[in-house]
Amino acid sequence: MPASERAPAADPWRRLMGIAYESIILFGVVWFADYAFSALTQFRGHPGALRTAFQWFTFGVLAAYFTFFWSNGRRSLPMKTVALQLQTRDGGPVSPARAFGRFCAAAALAVGALGAARYVHAGLLVLLLVPYLWPLFDRDRRALYDVVAGTRLAHVPPSPAMRSVDV
Repeated sequence: MPASERAPAADPWRRLMGIAYESIILFGVVWFADYAFSALTQFRGHPGALRTAFQWFTFGVLAAYFTFFWSNGRRSLPMKTVALQLQTRDGGPVSPARAFGRFCAAAALAVGALGAARYVHAGLLVLLLVPYLWPLFDRDRRALYDVVAGTRLAHVPPSPAMRSVDV
């Protein structure tokens, strides 16, 4: 699909609304998954191998959620509501491998910023904002993890047939 036919890039406000709504949904997803893990393993939050397994389990739940909803043209409920869709640079559907890569890039940027703040200087916590401020300077409004993964977040409004009719 030529660049002239691609859906327009999502603006920063739409991205922020998507993040806020997705966070509400993810609270429930992660809470139920982590509750099941804790109930089955009797994990109580103490340091050790079980805590590491718990963290990897939570990472896996989030990876599965985002990889599923970002790939093959699918969208989560918040993405549908805010009219967002993840696409390749040329506007095509994202493969599961690329969606997983985008998730890993976003996670690596967040963990890197948290690690820098913990082990170098607390002021480096501001690095958490860099991926989200990047769209303000990128000509295609891509976040830093989109640049790494070769993806873009597009504004794709519902078709007229999908909109409700006022009576």
